[in-house]
Order: sequence, then C-alpha cells, then structure tokens
Amino acid sequence: MRAITGTIFALALLLKAQTELPKDVLQLAQLKRDVAASLTALNNYTCVETIQRSRRRSKRQEFQRVDIVHVEVAVAGNRELFSWPGANQFEERDVSEIVGAGMMSTGSFRSAIQSVLLDNVSTIRWRGEEQIHGHRALRWDYTIPYNLSGWEVQIYGYAGRVSESGSFWADAETLELLRLETTANDIPPDLRVTSIKNEIDYARTRVRSRDLLLPQSAEVLVADLKGVENRNRIEFSQCREFSGSSKLGFDPPVPVDIPAEPVPELQLPAGLEFTVQLAGAIDSKTASVGDKLTAIVQTPVRYRGTVLIPKGAVVEGRIRRLERETSPRPYYLMGLEFTGIEFGASHARFIAAMLGIQPVAGLSLDVGVPFQIPGVSTFFVEGTAFHLPEGLQMTWRTYRLGK
Repeated sequence: MRAITGTIFALALLLKAQTELPKDVLQLAQLKRDVAASLTALNNYTCVETIQRSRRRSKRQEFQRVDIVHVEVAVAGNRELFSWPGANQFEERDVSEIVGAGMMSTGSFRSAIQSVLLDNVSTIRWRGEEQIHGHRALRWDYTIPYNLSGWEVQIYGYAGRVSESGSFWADAETLELLRLETTANDIPPDLRVTSIKNEIDYARTRVRSRDLLLPQSAEVLVADLKGVENRNRIEFSQCREFSGSSKLGFDPPVPVDIPAEPVPELQLPAGLEFTVQLAGAIDSKTASVGDKLTAIVQTPVRYRGTVLIPKGAVVEGRIRRLERETSPRPYYLMGLEFTGIEFGASHARFIAAMLGIQPVAGLSLDVGVPFQIPGVSTFFVEGTAFHLPEGLQMTWRTYRLGK
C-alpha cells in the first residue's frame, strides 16, 4: 500500500508541475511532438519540387528568371535524396550534381525544421502572437550556435559551416507549424557571400488516405560580395506514398530504388483533357488550407481511340492556398491542387494545368502566377467572402514534367 500511495503522490506532483508551466512552454512541447510525428511519417513519402531560379545584379533591379527545375525529393533516415521526376531510383549524388549549373539548396523538405525543434541544439525564446495570412499565429525565436550547427553550405565551389538564427510560427488554435524563417550567421569568408536566408511555409496535406503536415513552399535567398542575389522559389506538390511493406533505404554509393505503390500506378500521357465537377462546395467561411477536395470526371477520357479514364472516376486533391487580402480591394487568392485519379483498382498521378472554369462572380484565372506548379491552379475571387458551388465545372489538360 505504501508503494502504491507513493506512486500516486509522485504522479500528482508531476501533473501539478506540468499545470504550473507557462502556457507557451506547454504549447511548444505539443508543437515538438507533432513535428516529430510528421517527420517520422515523412520517410514513407516523396514530393515534386518545382524550383524557379532567378537572379538580380543589385537591389535596385527586379529579379530576372533564370530557369525552372523539377526534381523529386524523398527522405532516407535523416537525409534528403533527389531524382528527376518519374525516375525509378533516387541517387547518392548531391542535388547540385544531378541538376548541374545554378544555385540549388537542400534541407527545406526535412532537415531545417529537424535541427530547430528536435535535435536539442537550439535555444528557443517565446515572442508572442502575430498574424500570418489573416490567421492568429504564435511566434518563437531561436538560435543555433556555430559549435552545434549542422548547416553546411556549398557555393561557388567552396564549403563551410554556419551558425543560424530565426523564427518559427504555429497556428494559435491547432498548434500546427506554419512557417520557419532562418538566417545564416558566422559565414566563413571563403564562401564569398554576405547573407543566406531561407523561409519555409507548411500546410496540412491530404496524401491518399492520410493527412500530413508537409512543407508547401520555400524561398532561399543568397547575396554575394558583389551584391548579386540568387533566389530559389520552391513549391512542393504531387506528394505520394510508398507501400506499407516497402521502405526507402540509403546505402551509398548504390542508388535507392523507389518501392512499389500501394495500388497500380498508371502514367497518363500528355495532352489528355478532363472535364470534372467539384463533388462538394467550397465556402470561404468554413474552408481551410489542406481541406480535401474531390471532383468527378464527367465524360470518358480517350487516348488513341480507347477509353483510358472512365466517366465517374474520382480526382483527388486539396485546397492549397486560401489567402485573404484587403489591398487594393478585398479579395481571396485561391489555389486548388489535384494530385491523383482513382477508378476501379487503378490510380494515376494527375499532373495537369487548368484550361478553364465555369464562370463565378468575381473569379479570375489571370493572377500572374510566376511559374506553374504541377497540378495546381491559382486564381482570384473578389470580395470579402465567396462560395464555389458543388458541381462547379473545370477543364484540365495533362502534361509531362521536364527536368
């Protein structure tokens, strides 16, 4: 009886100590647990990175686009691996070796947030509440000293380690990670750069039957000693799941094979046109980024005289962007992402561009999107609120990703 009483008393003291902790400390602990769970699940998924690379000679100039690169990223252990989209293996080589010339960066898919929240190398300070895209967000600042940093920078043929500092934000209600901003410090002179900054936005993403917290976009900005700035804008899309019985391994220098998909994965040819209808309404009063979307194929899709996709096939996706703006007038920036089609026992990856959409008051497809994200359509909806009705008709055309 004495031992049981002592155990209950110890538990009571522990619970009391936890309840007396500051609220921000408990919130940070919950955020770390959620991020740890998300990163563990990430080992079973891969996404396409669409990278727009641009450059300007000075701050007085506008950035000029250099090119657009598509690569596929996956995780093995704590390391990010890359391949060309659709390749049947991931390689040991660094992504800069795969792509060749131009600035490339790694870490946005997993490593950056791992070091800040989970590796016990950062000092974190509570800052308070702010607004991000109209949402209440909680902010923390952090630093990682040089002697504990694992951030290795390779640029212009030189390599060196840097320390870092920055901030991260979580949704005030759900405590889901929203954004991570990082600045490099103690940059070695040999690197010949004056600043390195990285910003990553996160969102809840529906991948087949599971909701995951994944990076959605990132921006890397590097300035050199001559004032030249290189910028990479990265969008993550077309995320997919490996089979439950297969794991992605890494044993250099042997390439890593992509495991089989859970169901047969068909490759759709380019140039197919799909007419689909939304299976449910989207209302700005209740919709959130990451909400699951489905649409129904309205007519059979033929290829070389044969029905390839039957009428009634289900197109899967999510809300990718839902940003409320007030200047110069009230409007929403809306993004829809469709990633796959299921019919019978088959599944096909959906990489397509929207050709048109049924007229809706205030909706415009011409938003000046700087580069196309596979399977994503972005548009304006004017006003302080909007409603996209069930049955809204859209037309999409498939295409193949290039390098």
